[in-house]
Amino acid sequence: MNKNKDTSKNIINLNELSLLECINLMPKDVQTKLCIYTWREFWRDYVPQTAKIPSWFKRKNYIEKTLWEAKQKNIHFLHLPFNTLPENKKWIMGCQCDTCINDQEICIVEKHMHYLIQSRNPYYFSENFIVKETFSNWNEYLVPIGNNYDSDNIEFNKIFDPLCGSYKENYTSKRLREGGTFEFSYPV
Repeated sequence: MNKNKDTSKNIINLNELSLLECINLMPKDVQTKLCIYTWREFWRDYVPQTAKIPSWFKRKNYIEKTLWEAKQKNIHFLHLPFNTLPENKKWIMGCQCDTCINDQEICIVEKHMHYLIQSRNPYYFSENFIVKETFSNWNEYLVPIGNNYDSDNIEFNKIFDPLCGSYKENYTSKRLREGGTFEFSYPV
């Protein structure tokens, strides 16, 4: 009878044990295989932090796309949606945003006078419309690009044209902006 009493005392109720205690009751080779299986499952689903797309990446793409479109449409940097509130926008010479195109505060004659002066003096826009303390490529018509070590092959990129949309705008620039067609003739 003592044997029966001893065996009844050795029976363990698994419901009362924690997971760690249940694993410790298993044989060592089963514990090892369970550990290997668990780590394999973990690493199969794990993506390291350095491989994930950063949280700011979507915003960066939006800003780069907006800047690219602003250069193509000749919209001034201050009139981009992330720089100025719509109620604070004022007419900027050459800007092709909706606010500047539909502006009624400055009369057409005054706008034409600004364009006429700009066509005769290329520094008029930067001297009269831009704050003197600031410097930005966005206020310039042409900006050198790349490494300009070779002074014979300097390349320029058009950023902002203050004459855009006016009667003094360069004909080729206007045709490019409006999607016009061009005919090229090569000497024979």
